[in-house]
Amino acid sequence: MNHLGINKRQKIIISSILITICFLITTQSSNILYRTQLALGLIAITYLVSLWALWDEMTKTKAVILLIAPTLFCLSVTSFYFLFKEIRWLTRLPVAVFFGLSFYILLLTQNVFNIAAIRNIPLYRAATAASFIFTIFTCLLLYSVLFAFNLPFYWNGAIAGFLSFILLLQMFWTIEMERVSSQILVYALILGLLIGEGALALSFWNLSPVVKALILSPLVYSLVGISNEQLRNKINRGVVVEYITAGAVLFGVIFFITSINSVFL
Repeated sequence: MNHLGINKRQKIIISSILITICFLITTQSSNILYRTQLALGLIAITYLVSLWALWDEMTKTKAVILLIAPTLFCLSVTSFYFLFKEIRWLTRLPVAVFFGLSFYILLLTQNVFNIAAIRNIPLYRAATAASFIFTIFTCLLLYSVLFAFNLPFYWNGAIAGFLSFILLLQMFWTIEMERVSSQILVYALILGLLIGEGALALSFWNLSPVVKALILSPLVYSLVGISNEQLRNKINRGVVVEYITAGAVLFGVIFFITSINSVFL
């Protein structure tokens, strides 16, 4: 597309607008089978459009690993929106605006990693922080959707573990950005297993899907944060205490709010 005079920033903007329009079309239907088919089509379109937007400096490894985040983010937001009982323009438009802006920022973030893999750029640290936030947020939405299906506990554990594994594999890959090393695979696999066990345990707790996902999120935050620092060789006692404390406080707040609601509702 360079011969048309479209630079990478313009391609990212066009991609974000196109995916947002597709999101609006996908969420328009109330038929479960039809919107499932549309959602699957949207996921495929998201991957292809993201690949087109980030094509420069793209390699085979990046084409697989780097595009996990935008594809699963699209899946998470679209699937989570279907949890709403009523589909109205009053909710669709704000969600679509949030989705479009977030997708734009996410593509910019992935573009930083795409370029940083071949040369150092100043925005790498900011992109790393954004990637961490997007990973936690995507996990939260995906866990909410998973628990909403009321699957057997072993499926909750297996699916949550698998989704966590591929998301964390992508995030950990951005640390080295060369190849998928055995160390990264082991870290992503172990954390996926731990998170899957957490999802399995929450399956026996009589709470709403969103609350279960919120309770699982502090565990994800603490484990991913500590592992991320360990892989960067920046781990120390203060970092461990910081992430564990933040996760514990977040869990306590969520648990307290949930307990209060269960008493008064």
